[in-house]
Amino acid sequence: MFTLADVLAAGKQPTTREAHSVSLRGAHYDSRKVGPGMLFVAMPGAQVDGNDFIDDAFTRGASAVLAERPDPTSNISRQVIVPSSIQVFQRLARHIRAQSSAEIIGVTGSNGKTSTKQALFAALSAHGSTLATDRSENTDVGVPTTLSRLHPDHQFAVIEMGAQIQGEISSYCQIADPNIAVITNLSAAHIGEFGSMENIVKAKSELIEGILNSGPTILPHSGPSIDHLRTLAPGRVVSFGREAEADVSVGLSLTSTGSTVTIATGSHNSTIEAKGIAGPVDLAFGAAIAVTLALELPIEESVSGLRAFQPAPHRMALRSSASGIIVLDDSYNANTASMTEALRMLKELPVKGRKYAVLGDMLELGPTTHTEHRKIGHRAAAVDALFAIGQMADLFAQGAIQAGMSSHKIHVLATETLDSEDLGEARRQLKQLLDALVKPGDAILLKASNGIGLSEVSDAIAIGSDDQPTT
Repeated sequence: MFTLADVLAAGKQPTTREAHSVSLRGAHYDSRKVGPGMLFVAMPGAQVDGNDFIDDAFTRGASAVLAERPDPTSNISRQVIVPSSIQVFQRLARHIRAQSSAEIIGVTGSNGKTSTKQALFAALSAHGSTLATDRSENTDVGVPTTLSRLHPDHQFAVIEMGAQIQGEISSYCQIADPNIAVITNLSAAHIGEFGSMENIVKAKSELIEGILNSGPTILPHSGPSIDHLRTLAPGRVVSFGREAEADVSVGLSLTSTGSTVTIATGSHNSTIEAKGIAGPVDLAFGAAIAVTLALELPIEESVSGLRAFQPAPHRMALRSSASGIIVLDDSYNANTASMTEALRMLKELPVKGRKYAVLGDMLELGPTTHTEHRKIGHRAAAVDALFAIGQMADLFAQGAIQAGMSSHKIHVLATETLDSEDLGEARRQLKQLLDALVKPGDAILLKASNGIGLSEVSDAIAIGSDDQPTT
């Protein structure tokens, strides 16, 4: 909770008596997501200028607007005009954070950020009022948007932090001042932006460097550069992983309806049934329990919270069609590491029928794009049939054939571009193929970067079942 006076102060403008009386319950940069009692932060974008939507925000109930130019047709007394609305918004978020006594947990990593954030929210909510990043708002505007919802009664706040260049996470830490750092893993995701694995490690390590007062660091027990990150930690390190030696050791087994996760800390053992989830939720749960240990909270309560865990849409969701087709929907995003994990989940999924993999382009891989797509195609060769869609479809097929997969088991739906028309036609062809070939009792993995739109295919298959399409 903050006031219009706080907004004026962040913009280095004089406050008024009236401004102190205008309470604000949060902020957003999208006028469509602004409701009564909120601040609308208008800023120019690549395609849309938020300053054109001031009137729309007031119509939706906004109590104030932070903008770079005024709208003379709207309530001018409630408009704070500044040279850079994003800079002022970030200063405002920093002020809100400074007034809070909540434990701030920063989460970053190459994969699994959102699932880990959701698991932390579930676990910590069992101990007290908890705030968490909405969806994947982990950017320079997403982080302050989350912090704008920080209220005095919040005991915990989980802030997801993404990055595409070095220095981004450091800047987020200057705003959020995290007490605890959680790094999910390190892989070559987004290597196209960073240029090298070394640069990815440097970027993610900025979260450790930004911890307040030598707070704890939560790390995987093993993995690329983890030993190096451990040396950077200013305070206690709590590890999680599938290794027995981890501080929080987790295990995962799959059923046709979900996952069974085991958790062991040395002094505590638990089993959690995660219906409708096909992993690797065990690692997200492990990170949540590691934070629980770091904060010295009762583990039993965190485990109880994790039993209510709800993953974000289209992230390793296990869905069933009305006809009995099992859909492993991980269509929200993809890179080499998450593709490999998804294929492993498909392999381990206990179904009576055949197993199919629908794989689409992995974006943001830079110069490694061709190599990585062939590598995943090679790993997909063990499935009963491969459906490849997108600009890189032929590369998946090449990798699978090199690994010994017969060409008649491979269906290529290549597109010249990634525009909506080309992809839409490819998805229609894909759905027709699946309708013709997939039978009750079979399982389908849908995995690609979000831009390929495989979530639409997942929803179309699941329509008519008890599992309704997600949004």
